[in-house]
Amino acid sequence: MFTYADRIKPDGHSITTYLENLLAKRYQIPTFQRDVVWEKENVKKLWDSIYKFYPLGSILIWKSSTKLESHRQIGGIKFADDFHSNEYQYILDGQQRTTTLLTSIYGGKIEKKENFDPTLYIDFTVEFTEITDDTSYTKRFLFWDEIDDNNGQIKANSGKKKRHEEKLLVSLRDIIKNPVEIERNLHKNGYGDFENPYM
Repeated sequence: MFTYADRIKPDGHSITTYLENLLAKRYQIPTFQRDVVWEKENVKKLWDSIYKFYPLGSILIWKSSTKLESHRQIGGIKFADDFHSNEYQYILDGQQRTTTLLTSIYGGKIEKKENFDPTLYIDFTVEFTEITDDTSYTKRFLFWDEIDDNNGQIKANSGKKKRHEEKLLVSLRDIIKNPVEIERNLHKNGYGDFENPYM
C-alpha cells in the first residue's frame, strides 16, 4: 500500500541509461507538451554543464496506468500509438533537455527544423581554463555547419575541418561508440598522457 509520501520520489539514472530507455521507447510524450524551442546556444550550454559536471536539473516522469493520447516524437523517434501496457511513463517536464541529449548524440530530426543536423561534436583542442570559464563552450561544442569547410570554400572552418579529419574533433556519438579508438588516436598523435587536457 502506497502513502502520499511514496507517490513522488527521485530516482537517479545516468544519462546513458536514460537515453537507452528513450531508444527502447519506454517513455511517451503527451500531446499537450509544447514543441521543441531550444536553439544551438541552449544545446551547447547544456553540454557545457555536463562537461563541467554541473547538475542538469530533474526530468519529471509521470508513471500512470492511464493511457493518454500520445503521438509526439523525440528527435524523430516515433512512439507507437498502439503501445499497450499496465503502466505508462510520460515526460511531463524536461522535454527540451531530453530532445537535446538524444539528438546531440544520435542525430535525428527536430520538428520545424528539417534541414538542421542536431548531431553535436566536441573539439578536444579547446582548452578548459577554469570552472568559471563561460565562453570556451562555443568553440568546444560544434555542429556540422560550423565544421564543414565545403571543400575549402569556407576558410573560417578549415582549421576545424582539419581537426575533424585528425580525429581531434569528434561527434559525441563516436565517443560513446568508439572510446578506445578515440583514445588510441589521441595517444598516436602524442596526446596519450592522461594529464593532457585532450584526454
